[in-house]
Amino acid sequence: MKQNAIVFALLLTALHLAAATPPNFIVILTDDQGWGTTSVMMDPLVPESKSDFFKTPNIERLAAQGMRFSQAYASHCNCSPSRAALQTGRSPAALHITDIIERNSGPMYEGNKLNPPHHLSALGKDDATVPQLLKRFNPDYRAAHFGKWHLAGGGPQNFGYDESDGPTMNRAGSVPANLPDDPKKIFSVTRRAIAFMQEQAKAGHPFYLQVSHYATHEANQSLASTREKFRNAPKGARHDNVHYGAMLADLDAGIGQLLDAVAAAGIATSTYIIYTADNGSIPTDDPGNINGPVHGWKASVWEGGIRVPFMVVGPGIKTGAVSRTPVVGYDILPTICDLAGISKWPEKVEGGSLKSTLLGDGKTSVSRPENFLVFHWPHYQHGKHSTPDSTILADGWKLHYWWETDTVQLFHLDQDLGESKDLAKNEIARANNLRQQLTNYLATIKAQLPMPNPDFNPTNNPANRRGGTAED
Repeated sequence: MKQNAIVFALLLTALHLAAATPPNFIVILTDDQGWGTTSVMMDPLVPESKSDFFKTPNIERLAAQGMRFSQAYASHCNCSPSRAALQTGRSPAALHITDIIERNSGPMYEGNKLNPPHHLSALGKDDATVPQLLKRFNPDYRAAHFGKWHLAGGGPQNFGYDESDGPTMNRAGSVPANLPDDPKKIFSVTRRAIAFMQEQAKAGHPFYLQVSHYATHEANQSLASTREKFRNAPKGARHDNVHYGAMLADLDAGIGQLLDAVAAAGIATSTYIIYTADNGSIPTDDPGNINGPVHGWKASVWEGGIRVPFMVVGPGIKTGAVSRTPVVGYDILPTICDLAGISKWPEKVEGGSLKSTLLGDGKTSVSRPENFLVFHWPHYQHGKHSTPDSTILADGWKLHYWWETDTVQLFHLDQDLGESKDLAKNEIARANNLRQQLTNYLATIKAQLPMPNPDFNPTNNPANRRGGTAED
């Protein structure tokens, strides 16, 4: 009897120590990776949400080990705004970062029917970031950011990170132009991430690690052996892009190296891994949309521009789970805070914690200040045929407001994932209500809006001169 009591006491002590151990967090953020690009069926009810050519076995590992979200969104359709939102838990519209940070002039800003707002050119320091909040709660936390930053502001180490690659942007992943052994710097970024993680595990420090890959941003880069493999692979009916497939496969290999290192370090039971992308993929020459059975691509707020893969693995999360709860990139900050034991985060945070959904207490909704999601794109991207468009999502419905024409389109995503059947004239009351909610929200957060261009000349419209660059 006494022996049983001792065993029970030891068990309680072990459980207490385990509960008291601060969790580690790894965020894997890929670049320009759309919803339907992986070999994981992102929605089990939508077979086309899995690619019929691209192979990502390590992303499949993530799906098998944790929870994937079938309706997950990047915070924005372009990278800088999406990355700023992840750091702060606030929407790009509220942050006034609604385009890539170095672009505030040129044909996408001048000569158009509307004048886009001049947004901020760097992440501001008025909002606490994920690592800053973790360190305030527990000074033992260490933080690192490796890979693409694209937020200026002096780089990650001005925002709570102890180690980083500095204020890198797109081209850092493509220079020199030919990286035969390290395409898009996938493997060197991964090595630095693993070294940091191993150092913290050895020292007993809890950590936050963000691995922000340059892949799969253009231009395509991959190992020669991987390209050869995809050249010889059977092509899919929807996807057949050898160069993108090879780059994605190399990215997946880097993710696999990181997952293996987590297991080898013995910290898998105390580490949460979040995998997602900053926005959808660019248009490609595949027979079908590279982003899956959705409409649009990067630099648009059609589903193809904002719907992305999103998976979470970690202690207490059921394996192979699927959630249909709508989630967004700026939910990551409050989720990490909640999982770390932080009960309050800045009032300005617009995201909600996914902890209850992840740990399976039966709660399916996410509590946010607003019961809808808004994606605000007050800009032009002529190379991708994109004009100012703001959308609101609520209860399975999505309304687009087109700023140039002062018109709306309404789609029922639950029945029309491809946004092909405009129901605005059939659902007048619903459309009016959603438009009013959108208008009120943008006013409340003081969003920057596009304004009429009094000097607009249709004959000199920059939209007639389509073009884009790798920085787009």
